[in-house]
Amino acid sequence: MTPLLSKSDDLVENGIVEQALNFVQRNTRVVVEAQGGRRVERPAYPPDALRECIVNALIHRDYLLTSTDIQLAVYGDRLEIVSPGRLPNGITPDRMRLGTRSTRNQLLKDVMRDYRYLEHMGMRIPRKIILGMKEHNGTEPDLIEQDERFLVRLLAQGPN
Repeated sequence: MTPLLSKSDDLVENGIVEQALNFVQRNTRVVVEAQGGRRVERPAYPPDALRECIVNALIHRDYLLTSTDIQLAVYGDRLEIVSPGRLPNGITPDRMRLGTRSTRNQLLKDVMRDYRYLEHMGMRIPRKIILGMKEHNGTEPDLIEQDERFLVRLLAQGPN
């Protein structure tokens, strides 16, 4: 069983957050740009935004849906993270974009905060994910609630 968290450097196995980040790094290309005559490489997705998406999927998924898993899929032009369950407590994608927050799993959120995977302030979707993607490649993430799942889609490239 994969540990949820990674606390120390002497663990035999990374936690699931680190494993997901490593998976994306291994399976996405590096974007090469010229900045002032120099070649600059950057990841296809901003690391802070990606980490926030993964942590949110772990914290806010509906764990009562036991026969489902969080899905992380990498495509040539996008990355998708699917979290099982509807959004809780009247939250909508539009309200999330404005910074409205609600926690389905408070204890799990507190543990992840204590291990420094997130801050307590909320507002991470507008400040980390949306702003991070705009600054990184000029795109905004798709936040989609459909059926019994919530999907976050990050585009690899900005508009040409």
